[in-house]
Amino acid sequence: MGDVNLVAILVAVLGSGGLGAVVTSVVNSVQLARAGVSGKEDKRREDIIKQRDAAWARASLAEAEADREEARADREREHRIALQEHAARLRMQLLKAGIEPVERAPRANQKE
Repeated sequence: MGDVNLVAILVAVLGSGGLGAVVTSVVNSVQLARAGVSGKEDKRREDIIKQRDAAWARASLAEAEADREEARADREREHRIALQEHAARLRMQLLKAGIEPVERAPRANQKE
């Protein structure tokens, strides 16, 4: 082992030993320490923000669904009222013509 390049060996040993990962970890730790936030606190804050955003999205979807359901119920109510008014007008026409309308028995699934 006469001709040994000491610099090449040193670079190979440091590079294969994961010096880059160690330096990155040290730099990240120093940055967190200077910011005054530990890694766990930062991760927890990010989790809370994600949970909050997800809750807002669920609330928005629920509100939109409730609005659609309310609009559907309003349309059904308006339709039912229109049918009742039409039936009342037809009944009045029958009575004016001297015809007594026959009362029908309520359906089994209808409430009295």
